[in-house]
Amino acid sequence: MRLRRTASLVVPALLLPALVACGSSKVGYGDATTTGFEGVTISGALGKAPDVKWKSGIAYPSKTVTKTLVKGSGAAVGSADSISANIWIGDGTTKLQAYSDYANGQPETLTLSKLGDEWKTILKGAHYGDRIAAVVASDKLLGEAGNPEMGIGTKDSLLVIVDLIKKTTPEPSPSASPTTPALTAPKGKAVAAPAWAPKLTLSGGPTSSVSGMTFQGLPKPKKNGPLKKAILIKGTGAKVKATDTLTTNYFGTLYNAKTPFDESYTKTPYTHALAEMIEGWKQALVGVPVGSRVVLQVPPSLGYGKEEKPGIPPQSTLYFVLDILGAS
Repeated sequence: MRLRRTASLVVPALLLPALVACGSSKVGYGDATTTGFEGVTISGALGKAPDVKWKSGIAYPSKTVTKTLVKGSGAAVGSADSISANIWIGDGTTKLQAYSDYANGQPETLTLSKLGDEWKTILKGAHYGDRIAAVVASDKLLGEAGNPEMGIGTKDSLLVIVDLIKKTTPEPSPSASPTTPALTAPKGKAVAAPAWAPKLTLSGGPTSSVSGMTFQGLPKPKKNGPLKKAILIKGTGAKVKATDTLTTNYFGTLYNAKTPFDESYTKTPYTHALAEMIEGWKQALVGVPVGSRVVLQVPPSLGYGKEEKPGIPPQSTLYFVLDILGAS
């Protein structure tokens, strides 16, 4: 999971390199000649969440098959394009929705050069304005482990629906050198934590990785409480701007939760545009110096509100620790 206002939480996990597969393309609703689609009907307007009705489950596909549900009038998608797109994913094995970003009003950005081969198969020959549907194996799209956080197993059949909205500016590469060189840990002056902040569990010294939060003695947060921010280490780098792309390590959890709903300390730092993050991050991080460690208490209205995310029930207050390692 990644902490975008869209699932954002989720799509970077979907863009893992995948195995090569052949695909076919058919145009039109309900095309019975396209293997795998007979178990589902799809309706709805482009740019709106699709209305998907399962007639039966979809068998595990031996290859990726695609069809164009709505033919757009825009230009053909180029092999190096960065695309603004809405994405819906359903599990054809369980007949449940696994992911949708339509409710947020913030489409995903797909950069074709960074996508796995299965995504390239899905988008091959597409035009801006298209609505494309695909039936694809979960292990080929997401890797051998599937995506347990989304309820997707290792050998599930997936129905993927993509609305190609427009060509957009490519996101900066995570490997690109930012304006402020990325750090490997927070660097600055330690500041005493406020009384409301949970106690951090660290792997070593004060600037080491975060592995937990303890809420003992802290009251349960109010559903409509304020956004709270505390800088635990005040960095010495440039101050974050609203237009920056940030490189961060983070740990996200819920009140009294035993495990995080997401974290990057055991993986790799997360690089993404601040403008596409949840509102709580956008409001809290502007003006914070690079090198800082920040703890946040984010109310539902500035997090995911009524949306349910993997490991996050609706109307949840979110707690984060973030190390701001770089900004560009």
